[in-house]
Amino acid sequence: MTFFRSRMPDPSEHSLQVQALQYLMLKRSHPDIFGFAVPNAGRRGFQTAQKMKSEGLLPGVADVCIMLPEGRTGWLEMKKHGGRQSDEQMGFAARCARLGHPYGIAYSLEEAIAFFERIGAVRS
Repeated sequence: MTFFRSRMPDPSEHSLQVQALQYLMLKRSHPDIFGFAVPNAGRRGFQTAQKMKSEGLLPGVADVCIMLPEGRTGWLEMKKHGGRQSDEQMGFAARCARLGHPYGIAYSLEEAIAFFERIGAVRS
């Protein structure tokens, strides 16, 4: 007899991002640390997409921006298991590196927490 192990589906990028931002706001290491989503994904009609593009929406910008003390800003790209960065996302990551902005990619809540700890946004 063969038994099949039931497996929960991997969380979506959306659910990972929600969990990560909730964790950040609950565990932040300073009351002024602030994290927010960058609305750079999703399906839109042509007119809405054109409007957002004219307002400055750019492909590749990380999913989450974290404002830190002393004028620092961290960027976090959320990916579901097996996801990969687009060319635009790799370009944004390279720009962050050149400008000295912390940048991370998280495939799980645990990886997001590790990034928050690394940049000092939450206490480890």
